[in-house]
Amino acid sequence: MLKMFTTQLTGLFSRLHSKEEMAIEDAARLLAQAIAGEGHIYLKGFGEMQGAVIEALYGEEPLKGALELNEPEILDQADRALIFARRSTDAEAISLGQKLAEKNIPFVVVCGKVKDAEGDIMESADINLNTQVVKGLLPDDEGNRYGFPSLLAALYLYHGIKFTLDEMLDEE
Repeated sequence: MLKMFTTQLTGLFSRLHSKEEMAIEDAARLLAQAIAGEGHIYLKGFGEMQGAVIEALYGEEPLKGALELNEPEILDQADRALIFARRSTDAEAISLGQKLAEKNIPFVVVCGKVKDAEGDIMESADINLNTQVVKGLLPDDEGNRYGFPSLLAALYLYHGIKFTLDEMLDEE
C-alpha cells in the first residue's frame, strides 16, 4: 500500500509543479509586495492546514515578514495574507476571504478546488493555488478512497512560494 501511495504522491507533486508553476510565481510576487513595502505577510490555516502555517513561522527556515493571522481587522493596505484550507468550500476560510476582500487586502489561497461548488474562497482570492486534493488517492475494496494528503500538497506549494519569494528578495 505504501508503494502505491508513494507513486500517487509522486504524480501529485508532478501535477502541482506543472499546473501551479505560474500561480506560485504570482503568489510570491504578491506576497513580496508586503515585504518590499511596510507590511507583513499574515498566515492562516484551517484544520490540519495549520501545519503549513507552523512550518512557515517556526520551521528551520521561517518565511520572512510572516505573522499569524488572528485578527483580520488589524491588517492594512500594505499587508498581504496567505490562507491554507483543505477545500475551497471551507466556511471559515470563505468568511475570512470575504473580510479580507472587503478591506481590499490582497491574499493568496492554497486549497483543493471543489468543482461546481456554490460559495468558494477562490472567488474572492487574488491568487489561487489548487492542491488538487479533494478526495483520497487510494481506492479501497468498497469503491471509497483514502489517503488524503492535503497538508503534504499544501506544504509542497508553500515551499514553492517561499523559494520563489526568497529568490525575488535576494535579487533586490
